[in-house]
Amino acid sequence: MSSPKRKPEPRVPKRTLAAVVTSQIRERIIAGAYPPGTQLNEGELAARFATSRGPVREGLQRLVQEGLLISTPHKGIAVRVLTADDLDDLYFARAALERAALQRLTSHGAPAALIANLEQAVEQLAQAVENEDWHQVSAADLRFHQHIVNAARSERLSLMYGSLADQTRLGLNLMLGTYKGRTDLVDEHRELLKLISAGDRPAVLEALDRHFGEAMITLRHHTDTEVPPGPGRRA
Repeated sequence: MSSPKRKPEPRVPKRTLAAVVTSQIRERIIAGAYPPGTQLNEGELAARFATSRGPVREGLQRLVQEGLLISTPHKGIAVRVLTADDLDDLYFARAALERAALQRLTSHGAPAALIANLEQAVEQLAQAVENEDWHQVSAADLRFHQHIVNAARSERLSLMYGSLADQTRLGLNLMLGTYKGRTDLVDEHRELLKLISAGDRPAVLEALDRHFGEAMITLRHHTDTEVPPGPGRRA
């Protein structure tokens, strides 16, 4: 008697061309290659990525939904210009999501992998501060917080936080000087790491609120007016 035929394994979906284009444009925006206010031309981007306009159009719309780009009637699509008020709102939303993640983590205990990731992020942060490499300080700072959210194992929470983190990087690219006043930034992250390791929920939530509060105070000291839109740059 012949054995029953095995059903073929489902194919792992490949990244679509639109997803690749979206990722490439997102990386350039976050890295500052396309500064806030830059107009993004569909045809020029299609030529740059050697593709048709369809994937570029889809990618631009995705980034509009993520909040990195803004579409204005009769003006087209441009990299969003974030104001101090926008950043204030971003920190408010990020704090809410991180509190939710920490509540779950302190209920079940922080996994060893999370502690290792946080230790690495803190060391990267300390090295970047010592080198006065403010772009890397920003990246390490957000990487630390992203690890916390991802460890909560909530796909939707991570997706929401990822979008907020990208928007935060976009705004901080214009205001990297805010990090220069954060002399205690590394110590704050080490305290968060210590409290997460100990599973002390009240203390870690209080430390998180204090951490974000200090960030906003520093931000307001550096800018009390909206960031002006840049000239009509094009990508």
